[in-house]
Amino acid sequence: MQARRHVKAILWFFLYGALCATAAAQNDRTISDPIELSKLLHSIPAYRSDLASRFTAGGMTVKSVWINRLTRDDVAEDPQRYALGDIELHFFTDKPDVRDCRILGSPVILKRGRRYIAQDRTGGWLLTGKCDF
Repeated sequence: MQARRHVKAILWFFLYGALCATAAAQNDRTISDPIELSKLLHSIPAYRSDLASRFTAGGMTVKSVWINRLTRDDVAEDPQRYALGDIELHFFTDKPDVRDCRILGSPVILKRGRRYIAQDRTGGWLLTGKCDF
């Protein structure tokens, strides 16, 4: 009888661990499929158009996007910058070709509700068309 309880406890432990690992894995994902990338880039509003047009204007090709839903621990590390429910979008690009602004490529943009907030100069240039980050 006691052995059965022990086995049951071990099974519950592993089930709980698997559920936690699955929940953590759903917090972030990487998109590298060209069709999914195109849909995502065209869905984000930016200066004079959408993000896809801005990347093209900057001579950048997006190779992949890492999407990270921030956890309570992430927010606790920097509560003035992050809020619960924020999503970080890390765009991995090649080198930009913009003459009027010194941008480095591979921007990070934060999604808060319906708003998109640049986290670096490249993101600021993409979203607002201004070089003053």
